[in-house]
Amino acid sequence: MSDTESKVQPDIQVNLNVIKGVMNYTQDLIEKNIYIHENNYFTVLYLSGLADPSPLLKIISTNLNHVEQPDRSPIGMTQIERFVTEFSARYIDTIGQIVDDLIVGQTIFLFDGSSTAISFDTLAVNTRSIKEPENEVTIKGPHDGFNELLENNIALVRFHCPSPSLTVEYRQLGKITKNRVAILSMKGIVSEEILQEIHQRISNIPYDSVLDANYLEEWITDDRVTLFPLLESTERPDRVAGSLLEGRVAIMLNGVPMTLLAPYLFLQSFQVNEDYYWRYHIASALRLLRLFCGFVTLYLPAFFVATITYHHEFLPTRFLMSIAQGQEPVPYPTLVEILLMEVAFEILREAGLRLPRQVGSAVSIVGALVIGQAAVQAGIISPVTVILVSFTGICSFTLPSNTSAFAIRMLRFAMIITAGFLGYVGIITAGILLLVHLASLRSFGVPYLSPLAPFNLSMSTDIFIRRPLYMSKRRPSIFRVDERERFRR
Repeated sequence: MSDTESKVQPDIQVNLNVIKGVMNYTQDLIEKNIYIHENNYFTVLYLSGLADPSPLLKIISTNLNHVEQPDRSPIGMTQIERFVTEFSARYIDTIGQIVDDLIVGQTIFLFDGSSTAISFDTLAVNTRSIKEPENEVTIKGPHDGFNELLENNIALVRFHCPSPSLTVEYRQLGKITKNRVAILSMKGIVSEEILQEIHQRISNIPYDSVLDANYLEEWITDDRVTLFPLLESTERPDRVAGSLLEGRVAIMLNGVPMTLLAPYLFLQSFQVNEDYYWRYHIASALRLLRLFCGFVTLYLPAFFVATITYHHEFLPTRFLMSIAQGQEPVPYPTLVEILLMEVAFEILREAGLRLPRQVGSAVSIVGALVIGQAAVQAGIISPVTVILVSFTGICSFTLPSNTSAFAIRMLRFAMIITAGFLGYVGIITAGILLLVHLASLRSFGVPYLSPLAPFNLSMSTDIFIRRPLYMSKRRPSIFRVDERERFRR
């Protein structure tokens, strides 16, 4: 039997020696002996900086001063628990349970002559206050976002979705880190088949440490090779609440201000919760604009390369002459020119992200203006190419999902190269292969291109435009929900 599986012994010192050995004699493990009489005491254990038992110990010491024990009998667990009714207590009887509780911010009480310890929740980690997510800015609607504390994030979801049907289930992951995962679902709405599949995949993760949401995503995703995300990530509690009411499942990880949502469809990459905070006319126009920008981001540079290289007849003569005049001093073909500008744009984008915020925006703007203008004057890049690449880059910023936007930006290079060698035939061939790949993907059994493939007419009306709420009588059938009715008239 390992030390973690051994039982708590009646001798406090024996327990302390085993606990310290399991924790490799870490020096931030604090041990305090609370004496009642000369030979009557109990021991308090906690990790410095992670737990703060001061309020707990203050209440206990105050109550102990008013306790009369003429027979000098030891203080027991029931008495301690009666003193501190405002703190949640848990009885544990193995060393492994004690260590697991210590590393998540619990305070442990060990009693002489008892084979059971008691654990109190005294987590006291300083975390960020609730602020608006910087990566998911919204004009209308709630402006609160998740932080690094799991309990706070669950509370925010409950605040936005105050329903007794909202169920939270915990799992512990990582053989070394033992991080906590919370799985949120709406009972009576969520598909039990999808929920059980998520539980099974999470339980089968063999990795020794799970430090970020991407660790989870890589282990439980249906396809680990594709560029496209098969789970959605969000920092907005209102987004999570709305998704739960559609029959999806939320997965939260302690220490991460990000929530994973499953299943996930490709066309949801162009939707935001803010669509439902505007009138449906405005929201529908904005949603169509995002779809158009996504198409432009993926195909516009490739069509330009193919047209200039192979298909001049598709352009008006005057426009073609204007382009040819701008490209006359450029010493290399259009394919190389576009690739150089696209790579330079991606470098500027990455530099702006990694630099301090006050400097990053200035570097991006100055770099784009100065380098672009200098390149045109030096005859390295044509003016039309600068305009085209800049417009494509701006369109890519309209995509709400960062992971989907990254996939589209990466595939844009493949489209450009294919167009440079095969023209329109290459673009069409690459587009067909991309559609075949997307149609082959599944997110927890749900087709990734739903409701277009397989086609669902009733669902497709809420994909390209935002359907009015009074027409959204039923929940999406794609997620195989148990309760489809939203309201009855």
